[in-house]
Amino acid sequence: MNSHQIDIVRLAWARDLGLPDGTFRPASEPRTVLVDDDATRVRFVVLDGHAVLVGPADVIDRAQDVPPDVLATRDGLADVVGPRRGRCSGPLVLAYLDEVGTDVGVEHPLLSHSRRETERVLSTTPPDDAVAARAADATTWVTVFDDTAGEDDAVPVAASGYVEWQGFLADTVAVTVPSHRRRGFGLTAARLATNDAIDSGLIPQLRVGLDDAGARLFGRAVGFTELGVAIAMDLPAPG
Repeated sequence: MNSHQIDIVRLAWARDLGLPDGTFRPASEPRTVLVDDDATRVRFVVLDGHAVLVGPADVIDRAQDVPPDVLATRDGLADVVGPRRGRCSGPLVLAYLDEVGTDVGVEHPLLSHSRRETERVLSTTPPDDAVAARAADATTWVTVFDDTAGEDDAVPVAASGYVEWQGFLADTVAVTVPSHRRRGFGLTAARLATNDAIDSGLIPQLRVGLDDAGARLFGRAVGFTELGVAIAMDLPAPG
């Protein structure tokens, strides 16, 4: 990714965290903190080497000497949050795609942009995958069919979609039915969806679990570059 694209990613995350636009740019201090005693969750984001921690003052204080690689773990964040710890989301790898790609896994694919066809894919994927895909709340979808038995008997087997995030990025999700993985259908869906996002002036963003080796490998195959990590922990109300 070029420096301008990285600056756009930094800007989007700074705005999402409620911080000044230049927060994630290289600085003398490796970590920026935002004290928010009304926060309902603690958030920790590392992007291109610079870290940001948002949360109540007591959490900020306990995290002062904790290294970023420890804070970016469930146990590490739970330790600094203390007894108010709640549900944790992450750690998630943050990866980005900087240019239109021409490689696809399926030549001359049969496609649909209908959410109905996407739902057919989600109905035949593992529940966790389907829940994550629906939670992404994508507004634009590309579904790829397996039409090897003929167009009349074509079956939707992979889908990828995105939603505009902070005005600059395209939060991207991709899912493939288990029987058709590693056959190019998922790559084709993701390639077409991300190309559409780039053509719309957005930078595709992929958030996948740090320990999800398969998803990270898929992201690299599409061309995503890993640039950071994000983790958050809810703070249930006292009592």
